[in-house]
Amino acid sequence: MARLPDDEITKLKEQVSLLRLVESQGYRPQKQGKDYAIKCPFHEDDTPSLIITPKNNLFNCFGCGAAGTVIDWVMKTQGVSFRFACEIL
Repeated sequence: MARLPDDEITKLKEQVSLLRLVESQGYRPQKQGKDYAIKCPFHEDDTPSLIITPKNNLFNCFGCGAAGTVIDWVMKTQGVSFRFACEIL
């Protein structure tokens, strides 16, 4: 299989809104200043500990340490490879 061009990967990371993707998966992010918070889907979470930063289009969980880009989010939530996550997006 051919490698995905770096510019295509960069375009996905910049142009696909992580916040909108999270909302489309049924999560209801709560605004916290310039960021948004949800209960982390990657560990047992009683209070919202996963922060989505729209400015950088990144997520970070202060509970379990999960973090990354929109591509990482798809890989982790859907259990797919990097390449397939890019195809989904």
